[in-house]
Amino acid sequence: MIIRILTEGQYRLEGEALSELDRLDDRLLDALAAGNREEYDTNFREVLALIRGRGSRIPDTELVESDLILPAPDTTFEEARSLFAGYPRQLS
Repeated sequence: MIIRILTEGQYRLEGEALSELDRLDDRLLDALAAGNREEYDTNFREVLALIRGRGSRIPDTELVESDLILPAPDTTFEEARSLFAGYPRQLS
């Protein structure tokens, strides 16, 4: 799966890391639905860390269509609530 983090770039994520991303993503969406800013911040940082740490960075010179686009790392809770409103629960 190709994932773009806005303002940062694209990463290729495969295998077990995708299952882990699904789990973290569900926790992120739950935090947004519950209105829990602290959990949102923690979970969003974990999602980004997983993608950066277990994904392979795609060079900026390589043009690849993204399967998933995440907002910029500095996205606020309020911005995230509107951005993730129609976000799918299952990523793969």
